[in-house]
Amino acid sequence: MMIKRFKDLRYRIFYGALLRRGYEVITLCAPGSICPWNICPTGLKSSSVVYGGGIGSDISFEHELVKKFGCQIVLFDPSPTGRKTMELPENKIPNFHYFPMALADHVGTIKMSPPVDEQGDSWFAQSGGTQSIEVPCTDLQSLMARNGHNHIDLLKLDIEGSEYEVIKDILSKKIPIRQICVEYHHGIVPGVRRSQTISSMLSLIRAGYKLIDQAGANHTFIRPA
Repeated sequence: MMIKRFKDLRYRIFYGALLRRGYEVITLCAPGSICPWNICPTGLKSSSVVYGGGIGSDISFEHELVKKFGCQIVLFDPSPTGRKTMELPENKIPNFHYFPMALADHVGTIKMSPPVDEQGDSWFAQSGGTQSIEVPCTDLQSLMARNGHNHIDLLKLDIEGSEYEVIKDILSKKIPIRQICVEYHHGIVPGVRRSQTISSMLSLIRAGYKLIDQAGANHTFIRPA
């Protein structure tokens, strides 16, 4: 018990040292949503380039971006859950541009496993088991080229453990992204360690990003102009 308290205190100090105040932060989601996201609204408008993945069963955050800023949003999620969500009539709007692909650090295919929790709906990129499925994947730079984009104003990553390789790929290619919202999945996806999250966070900070919000597993980074 004492060890757990010490670890919790250590991580509170860690986040306290990294968090940068002074940025306007708003929460976007539908009432009762399971996926609230905190973002800096400064500079967001209808011409902003927004990418969001995965989709899962709740894209009220993306709907709120459309309502508040009029954004066009590129969405990606090849899982059965994501496909089912995008088939709903309310999600077939002109502002959503859906690609049934996983985001990775390469173009090709990956294997996805079903949710660990039988009541859950989040598929993750990990092979094994008879229910694994193979899905197409792409790196972010290739997807941007496909859509004619040379920068991103806001990127949301809720991609069930694949965020580590994707962020590493973004930084190695120096893709210009102003704001990144990412859910880190240590302790959620099997085999993902907290040390991977810390390493990923520090790599973003070394690249010039500032951590402006953290709520549970959700983190918001911004790179000042």
